[in-house]
This record gives sequence, structure tokens and C-alpha cells, in this order.
Amino acid sequence: MAPRVTALLLTLLLAACAAPQPSLYAPLASRDGYAEEPLGKGLYRVIFQGNAATSRERVQDYCLFRAAELTLELGAEKFAVHDKLTERYTQVTRETYDGWGDRYYYDRQYRHYRPYPPPTYQRERTTFRAQLTIEPFSGRPPVDSSSGFQIYDAQATYQQFAPRIERLAE
Repeated sequence: MAPRVTALLLTLLLAACAAPQPSLYAPLASRDGYAEEPLGKGLYRVIFQGNAATSRERVQDYCLFRAAELTLELGAEKFAVHDKLTERYTQVTRETYDGWGDRYYYDRQYRHYRPYPPPTYQRERTTFRAQLTIEPFSGRPPVDSSSGFQIYDAQATYQQFAPRIERLAE
């Protein structure tokens, strides 16, 4: 009985690992993660790229969390968001399976046997990328808040998203 239970648990564990997992909060490696770059004049571009299993909302939340984290790392209390952009990338792949071998059917119209046409499979892979242009500051806002810029408290934003952030295990 014990070997069967062990085998079942091992099978379930392997099945759980095989499913695609959403992006984790980690620096941009090859396909997914966060990155930032200084743009000059106190502005920074913050990016979070998700994988195919990561939702649009999660990508946007992780990008905003990274903006708050970067602001705190720079020693500022707040940040102004000058520009927001969330892009959707869809890649369509078509594959033809040519493993039918010698399967034929009788074509009544032409009165002879014909090979089955190989099936074609289509797969869509959609990923999201969020991008923010931020300006960290302390004290008075460097921009006029009535001109449409959103201002966030870095510590409050960090604490709001921290419980939902899934980090890469170290």
C-alpha cells in the first residue's frame, strides 16, 4: 500500500511541475522579469515582462511594485508616474503533423485511394509587458499634479503589493 501512495504522490508532484507557471518577481533574465534604466533628469523607466502564463493584471502589479521598490532603494518617499504602457504580444505558431504514415481513404469522386491530408495545429502564445516612466522624489512633487500625473507613496504601494509578490527562491 505504501509504495502505491508514494508513487501516486510522486506522479502528482511531477504533474504540478509540468504545468506552466506565471512569472516570478526576479530581475529580467532572458524572457521574463523586471528591469529599470535611468533616463536622465531624475526619470527612470521600469519594465516588467511576463511569460505566457502571467496575466495582464499581474504584470502591471509587478511593474508598479518594482517602481515602489526602486524609489525606496533610491532613498525617496514618493514617485510620480509620467507614462504608463502595457503591451500585448501574440505569437501564432502553425505546425503540420506528418506522422500519418500510410493511411488512405477511398475518394468516391475520383474513384481511387488518396492519402489523408496531414493535420495542422495552431497555437497562440500571448505575453504582456508593462512599462512605467517614473520620477522618484521626497517632499513636494516635482510636477504639477493637476496635469494628470499619478503620485504614489512608495512605502504604502510596497506594503500593498508585497503579500502578493511571488519571488524567485534563493
